Amino acid sequence: MSTGQGNVVRVLLERVENLRKDKKIIDALRVAHTAVESARRAAEQSQENLPELVASLEVAGDLSRETGDYPTAEGYYIEALGWAESCDVSPARLGGLKSSLGGVYDLAGIPESAIPLMEEAVDLLRRVDPPMEADLGNLRNNLGMLYKDAGNFDKGEENYVKALEIFERCIGRESEDVAAVYNNLGGLYYAAGYSAQAREMHSQALEIRIKVHDPLDPDVAQSYSNLATVLHELGEDEEAVRHYETALRILESRVSSDSETYAIVSDNLVMLLRELGRERKAQGVEKRSQKLLRRAVVGAA
Repeated sequence: MSTGQGNVVRVLLERVENLRKDKKIIDALRVAHTAVESARRAAEQSQENLPELVASLEVAGDLSRETGDYPTAEGYYIEALGWAESCDVSPARLGGLKSSLGGVYDLAGIPESAIPLMEEAVDLLRRVDPPMEADLGNLRNNLGMLYKDAGNFDKGEENYVKALEIFERCIGRESEDVAAVYNNLGGLYYAAGYSAQAREMHSQALEIRIKVHDPLDPDVAQSYSNLATVLHELGEDEEAVRHYETALRILESRVSSDSETYAIVSDNLVMLLRELGRERKAQGVEKRSQKLLRRAVVGAA
């Protein structure tokens, strides 16, 4: 790339990064489009400039995905991959692009397109030295979710377990990343009909989250609620009620920011109480939740 052209693209990409840091995403996206056009012109003059074009396309794809414009993000990533495979880019960058494109297909609800791309990304990132363990752990976790949603529980379990091994090795057991994977494994086992295993996974997620989070953190409430669901399935209804009640108390502190989760947990508790013949208590929980949800709606208006 000539000095002038190289400076223009570098200046534009630095501007994009600064705008992203300032959370000016729309402005950053506008500048990213300009960077892509500048890099395309440079690449037309010399193939030595292709790595800069790949970098610009990746940034524009990231921003388009962030704003929810999945078709545009897809186009940028596909173009970037096409150029990347014809020039000498690192396995890390190629793996990152495949993972990003797979993420777009995941968000767009096209798992059959997302899975093979993420599998290819795993293979590429495994070649990087030193290993990109955090990225590999996240990829494995995402693959676990995709396989689980597709009903392939064996492959889902395999990827979740590998994600656990990676996270426990590189960041330690007591971390939200590890807790999240245990939570996801619990969801997989529950969906597959293995409630006892689901209980153990959700119990471990809860144990870790209690240690690493504020007591009123919504992730703690999620683990209490998920464990309550499994306990009810196993017939341990008294424990299930207590766990739902704990989750509800935590979520009451943030009804205005997450009314949907609060309503779901409240409904689950009310249904369980009615199954147990505790109509009066069920009505009390129902009335309180309806009052808090109405208040949240008024506050948001």
